[in-house]
Amino acid sequence: MAWSKPETQEIRAALRRYAPQIADQPLEFLAEGWAIWAFRAGDYVLRFPKRPGTAAEVNGSRRLVAELQAHLSTPISVPDVYGEHGPNDAPFAGHPFVPGVSLITAAQLLPASARGIPPEIRLAPTLGREIGVFLRELQSFPVDRALELGVPLKDGPAQRVDTIELYEDVIRRAFPLLSCEARTYAERRFDAFLNEPANFQFEPRLIHHDLDRQNLLSDPESGSLSGVIDWEGARIGNPAIDLWFPLIDFANLGIAGQLQDCIDAYGPFDRERAQAIVEFVDFLWPFHDILYGLVIEDQDFIEGGLRDLNASLPSGLTCD
Repeated sequence: MAWSKPETQEIRAALRRYAPQIADQPLEFLAEGWAIWAFRAGDYVLRFPKRPGTAAEVNGSRRLVAELQAHLSTPISVPDVYGEHGPNDAPFAGHPFVPGVSLITAAQLLPASARGIPPEIRLAPTLGREIGVFLRELQSFPVDRALELGVPLKDGPAQRVDTIELYEDVIRRAFPLLSCEARTYAERRFDAFLNEPANFQFEPRLIHHDLDRQNLLSDPESGSLSGVIDWEGARIGNPAIDLWFPLIDFANLGIAGQLQDCIDAYGPFDRERAQAIVEFVDFLWPFHDILYGLVIEDQDFIEGGLRDLNASLPSGLTCD
């Protein structure tokens, strides 16, 4: 069960204890993620964990990004506010606001007369290259140092165990909600992925682990990459996971023509194997929504995941 959303008086009480310099700043709710409640207090973004498992990530990620920022040419969110006992008696962190807008909302800031412009014109023609540079710099951060900073390691064997556990969770909790066709499809995808040893043979590198339109920021005027936020899930793992955004979502954003620039800036990699990984990551998204909705008892999440899953089913699929 998720913790309750922090109330204004709880947040101000925590700030008076740990960050009195911003305790009386205007306070507004920003967003709710799977793991975090986000608020803005003046020029600061405050991040409160929603579950016990996320609390340790809030503390651990701040040590990493404090050092990582000097390794990157792209601005990132670096907490300099931290409280051990905030709302829900959980730790929380705060970082100065990173300028820019998430790619998921960038189009909403355009004047009505400009909203019919194709997406590739809204985003800078250099965005793909900029994302490739960011990924190269991020994944070249020394693994040994990341381990010293407390970043969790998910090597191939550990990743396979996690995938098996996720599959078992899907069978136990999600399968009762699925059609026979959807269950058949899920079984085939999980079994095929788990039975291919190459999917779990990789050199672990530091990865963000949640690069998407929400966590990548762009300058609202130039459309260039202006920042990367939300580092709680960072880990040492399969570098292909962070390639989901360019290999899958560039096309959805209308910037597929920038993919080669991104790849060139990123550097050599096994494109075929990475494609298999990111397609499986894409397949998993509806299940994450369904399972998360079940945890927090939110029917909208559950139904949204079911819709996305059903929309992804191959035509002509038969039930085993």
